[in-house]
Amino acid sequence: MILKSEAFDAAGYVSRFTNKGRIRLEGAVSEADADAVHHALEQQTPWELQLVSADGKPEVINRAELNALPASTIQARLQEAAERAQSGLSYLRLGVDLMSTTVDGLSGLADLVKSDGFARFCESLTGLSGLELHSLQAVCYRPGDFFTQHTDSGARLCFEWNFTKDWRSDWGGQVLFHSPSGDLEGGIMPRLNDLALYAGDQPRSIASVAAYAAAPRFSLSGRFV
Repeated sequence: MILKSEAFDAAGYVSRFTNKGRIRLEGAVSEADADAVHHALEQQTPWELQLVSADGKPEVINRAELNALPASTIQARLQEAAERAQSGLSYLRLGVDLMSTTVDGLSGLADLVKSDGFARFCESLTGLSGLELHSLQAVCYRPGDFFTQHTDSGARLCFEWNFTKDWRSDWGGQVLFHSPSGDLEGGIMPRLNDLALYAGDQPRSIASVAAYAAAPRFSLSGRFV
């Protein structure tokens, strides 16, 4: 998979990142590659349930555990994550760790993101230097899934590469950026082949996906240190 690095004006993006702490790029890989990634996320990815437990700890429930647990137990876990969201950090989504797992159809993009070339590309657009990839995940938000407001002070740069098709703004799922006073400073709607880079200390959330959304929200997300 080839990164279309020459399609972007580095100087202009560095200026925007310096001013706002975030930038957005459209079409960083070819349309055919983006379609193939979307298909792999939709049809080939062995999703695990990711959530925050009642005691505030991240929890991953793999496919075997999901198949073995009673439906009532799973529902109770989902309810705990939703209740915790009322007063603190919480999230509910599907995910797969791509640093340790190879997924058919995603390996080309994962290898690209893990390459030195992608780190240097991100540096050229942000003005940062010495970036090292620390985490990479495939992520799926279904109706009702969410990620409450948070920051990642341990990351110098975070990114989300969205591979969602035909999304409507009223379906939610936007990356929302928050001001210190609690106002919204901006948002990014899910779109196919849309790469967002933002500083780790930017307060942000993923808006809850509406119950009537017609499809899941797919992306790859990661962080550099």
